[in-house]
Amino acid sequence: MNSIYVCFSLKSASFRSDKNELLEKDYQSVYKPVTRFLYSHPDFNFSFQFSGNQINYFKKRKNEFITICRQLVERDQIEILGGGYYDPVLPLLSTVDCNGQIDMLSAEIRPAFGKRPRGISLFADCWDSSLVNPLQTCGIEYVLVDSSSVPQEKRKYLPLIMSNLGKAIEIFPCYDSFRPERETTAKEFVLSVTRNVEKIEKKDKYFQCAPCRIVNINLTHQQMIELIESKFFENLDKYLKNNPNCRIKTTTPLAYKKIESIKVPAYIPCGINGQIAKFIPDAYKYTILNSNNNYNVYDFMDTYPRCHSLLNRIVYMTMLINQYKNDKMRKKAAREKLWQAQSGFGLICTQDGTFSTSKDRQQSYKYLMEAEKILREDGNFKETISSFDYNGDGINEYILRMNNYFAYISLIGGAIQELEILKNTGNYADNLSRILEFDGCNDDYERGLFIDHILSDEQYQNYINGEPSGNGVFSKIKYSEIKFSQSHREITLCAEAVYGTLKQKIYLRKKYIINSDGMNIQYILRNESERKLKIKFGVESNFSHTCFEQENLTYYDLEVADNQDIINIDTKKSVRQLLNKGKLQNVQAIRLTDEQSGVSFGLEPNENAQFFYMPLTIKRPVSKSIYELKNCHMSFVNTFFWDVELEPGMETEKTLNFTITNVKKR
Repeated sequence: MNSIYVCFSLKSASFRSDKNELLEKDYQSVYKPVTRFLYSHPDFNFSFQFSGNQINYFKKRKNEFITICRQLVERDQIEILGGGYYDPVLPLLSTVDCNGQIDMLSAEIRPAFGKRPRGISLFADCWDSSLVNPLQTCGIEYVLVDSSSVPQEKRKYLPLIMSNLGKAIEIFPCYDSFRPERETTAKEFVLSVTRNVEKIEKKDKYFQCAPCRIVNINLTHQQMIELIESKFFENLDKYLKNNPNCRIKTTTPLAYKKIESIKVPAYIPCGINGQIAKFIPDAYKYTILNSNNNYNVYDFMDTYPRCHSLLNRIVYMTMLINQYKNDKMRKKAAREKLWQAQSGFGLICTQDGTFSTSKDRQQSYKYLMEAEKILREDGNFKETISSFDYNGDGINEYILRMNNYFAYISLIGGAIQELEILKNTGNYADNLSRILEFDGCNDDYERGLFIDHILSDEQYQNYINGEPSGNGVFSKIKYSEIKFSQSHREITLCAEAVYGTLKQKIYLRKKYIINSDGMNIQYILRNESERKLKIKFGVESNFSHTCFEQENLTYYDLEVADNQDIINIDTKKSVRQLLNKGKLQNVQAIRLTDEQSGVSFGLEPNENAQFFYMPLTIKRPVSKSIYELKNCHMSFVNTFFWDVELEPGMETEKTLNFTITNVKKR
């Protein structure tokens, strides 16, 4: 019988690998014991994937590791796989960025380890047929793809070959089902692989050619630590040597390619890691899928809107950099920051399946703002507001590129859904909405800045008790454009709604007047029903914590001018008790300050208003277990309320002045 080759591959670090303490811990727990084992067991083969940051760290701090790996490469015992330099999600990148990141990592691997990479491992196994051409252009001969993305009838434990637009690339499926656990013995592992391969061989037309089969197994760092602690690899090597008739041998994909030429033709349009796919049908909830995984990274983006928002910003910044013509060196520096922002840790998750966190996304937003800042500093920047379909939802958004900030206004809710300050602080509008299973209630609207609410007295009491607004009047409605003036920097929107059991019709006109340091928001509220309208009109602004860490949490500062008194609010708790005591009923202005980043936000109504504040902490699963919840995000909710009584046909005006100020960091 011909051999069954097993290829163990270790993915790159399961975190955004730019912190030395994390890289050092990872080296001591994973890479050092693995290379020690491989050096002393020359018949055991292995493959590694490194990010660019990891290689740079090894070159600066662990040169002995580079030396040992180079020796192992020279004796064909290990193979170094390629990829994107900053662990990007390659299908989501432009061709220029995709090729650039792959070439940049290959340029690091070749001098460090002595051979250029011939194969590639994808972040979160995100595959798209459009990658065939760029991979070929970059000299990549094969790619590792999760077997769940491969049709069941094509899983022959043989490499696949896929052609697209006249070019072809080999695909090596990786089989999670064979991944050994901590308690798995060498004999159990060998029997499992052998039985499954022989089962396929009996029904396979390729059996007549007697090809050697190959089973690729991708390991995360946590899985690797468990196998090292249980001495699985030592036991497997010993078992294979003591059983010379065993069909199992270890190899690398490149070594296998040299001895076996049979490939199975297949076409794989899209795919994503099978474990991640289980959380796509329903956000953050585990779903059992059939043997074929029909989900992909685009489905993931549709399920997780905050990740999709980050992708929209990346795409927009890619466009700005590609169109920039003034300075080649400045363009190159901006693209470098863009590549850092494209890391999959902000867009999807870590390699071991942990969900993308608010902190990961905010780091990507910071890189993007750094890239934009580099382009702006050439002296040719001009403030602009524009209107186009920014997020690909078929509805135009309003893009604001001002001296001190970048933002966009959505017609859904007529609210600001992205706000980045030029000081590279992150996206202050990167807010999550509550989900019943994790937070105890559903918000049912996208939180942002200048969300409009119409509430009854009862709904108002529920609101200040931390419950959802209840009716979604204006917070969930699509606004219509009345006027858009680039020269005057004005955006006028309107919306109509039916309120309450009496079905009273309300008309709201909302006007944004944009300036370099903020904006003025004017409201005209009109009663178009035949009965008197008595409501509370609220304007809610949610400011995201851009550096949220539950273990080292620093709250923003909040000052409120109430009846000419300045009140310093304890931002760790809601102001509900103050409201119940009759406080904060005549507020003239507030100032919310992020002292860590040195940014202050001022909100000033044109007439005194009731003011409500609440810190909103969001819980989400931190891993594959829905029951393992963790505080992962915080928004600071600031809402102004006015009591409104309007006779039929009458209207009232309310205005908020919003300012952004740079302050001295703490």
